[in-house]
Amino acid sequence: MKSGFLKYITVAFLGAVAVAGCNSLDQAPTNKLTDESFWSSPERAELIMNMGYNQMFGFGWIWTDEALSDNMVETRGTPDTRVIRQGQATPSLGLFQSHWTDIFKGIKTTNIFLEKVDLIPDMDEELRERMKAEMKVIRAMIYFRISNLWGDIPFFLYDLSLEDSYTMTRTSRSEVLSELHRELDEAIPYLPTRNELPASQNGRLTKGAAMMLKAKMYMYESDYANAETCLGALIDNQQTYGTYSLYTTPWTDPAGNEWSPYEALFLSQNEYNSEVILDYQSVIYTKEWSDLYSMVPQAAGSSYISKVPTQSLVDAYIMRDGRTIQQAALTGDYDEADPYVNRDPRMDATVVYNGFVWKYQDISSGMYGTMTINTQSEYSQASDNVTPTGYYVRKYYDPEARANYAQNNNIIIMRYADVLLMYAEAYHENHGMTADVWNKTIRPIRERAGFTENSALDFPSGLSASEMREVIRNERRCELALEGQRYWDIMRWNEGSTLLNGTVYGARFYNSNTDYIPVANNVFSERDKLWSLPQIEMDNVPTLRPNNPGY
Repeated sequence: MKSGFLKYITVAFLGAVAVAGCNSLDQAPTNKLTDESFWSSPERAELIMNMGYNQMFGFGWIWTDEALSDNMVETRGTPDTRVIRQGQATPSLGLFQSHWTDIFKGIKTTNIFLEKVDLIPDMDEELRERMKAEMKVIRAMIYFRISNLWGDIPFFLYDLSLEDSYTMTRTSRSEVLSELHRELDEAIPYLPTRNELPASQNGRLTKGAAMMLKAKMYMYESDYANAETCLGALIDNQQTYGTYSLYTTPWTDPAGNEWSPYEALFLSQNEYNSEVILDYQSVIYTKEWSDLYSMVPQAAGSSYISKVPTQSLVDAYIMRDGRTIQQAALTGDYDEADPYVNRDPRMDATVVYNGFVWKYQDISSGMYGTMTINTQSEYSQASDNVTPTGYYVRKYYDPEARANYAQNNNIIIMRYADVLLMYAEAYHENHGMTADVWNKTIRPIRERAGFTENSALDFPSGLSASEMREVIRNERRCELALEGQRYWDIMRWNEGSTLLNGTVYGARFYNSNTDYIPVANNVFSERDKLWSLPQIEMDNVPTLRPNNPGY
């Protein structure tokens, strides 16, 4: 059941997000919302806070982020993600400008709210402080993303005037993150725990979400000691930060097909389950998303194909006995001609491959059924309307999707499995992995995924530090695949030159099934660690220069 608190964002104030000035630092809302007479009731404050929630994320962001990584490739036409991955981006690239504009709208909203909410008379002070804390966390989330993309950024915690926007300079990333940590520390005491939220407020920010954001920031800074402290608090002190656990309930559809707990985690009927720490809410008819319409098989009703999984992602999934496919190939237990058997069960919940059994609900009849997908046949059509890699997307498919894959299942931004994975990584970097930490992080994640063999579940003793690091990182890739995490992990690990360079391959359908499909040639250089500032922003605000190196 959807909560009601976000249902009003699509009516009264969507018109307020038009550009107010000549550059994107002086963003919406319009002057109406800066007028002190507007701030007359808690209900009006709630409307603006809801707009902040709407602007803190976007449905398409996870797919754009995945297309920038080695998990997916976007090939239809000349998309901006492909231009970036081929090392050909310029400051005039549309994605740089559109993302900058969208993000600073959110900054404007949060700044106005935090400046004006104290004007509301006779407002319950506990409610006021909680709403201010929520907006501080939203602002921190937005600024964290901006700093990850652009490094040193325009940073202001007040409503920037048009005049001031023309002389804005950039603040160092380290100073930005330090200030965001301070603000989060201020906000956390005023936020409720997950346990304290009534169902009507599902989706609102909690102590757990704010603490997880702090941990993610520390991970990005390679400050593993502070990250371990934050993550350990989320795991071991749930009375303070909220009770979370891995979602372990399978679902059987009306036709008798079983959906694993890992699949069921992302279904609309299971929103706000025990694993979800923060999600981006969808509302049927008024705030839906339909990205899968261009990522699912032709046989399942796609219109055209844009982003699809890569062979690199498929190869990352280990065997059910815990070995990599390279290790299994040495003993004849992995066959390139029949590569999808006895693999990590999460692969079937994430990627559609040749011979995949697609479980679905028919939109017109409502009947549940299955069909076998022949991706090789679809690929052979050599059309823009089918997969260029021999793979399609399965994760996030919701059988309750309406026509053209209009879906109202929420996008999960933070979940407890990520807490366990980050803790495993931080602990290993600080101390070296132990059996005890493995058994409370990686093992339960694999158990939930469907692994049963001891060789996959037990602590892999005898590995070097670098080998264990690779196991942890690969586990992270497979558990969180197609959730918008991989690109940021590659960036914070400083592995772009290794993982984002060279040919992108698809399935073994090339040259009469003897070779892997060469899909694209990617280039990653030092400059690609950060995005270029948008050209129009530098033209309008010369004090933002110099641009990031290499542009």
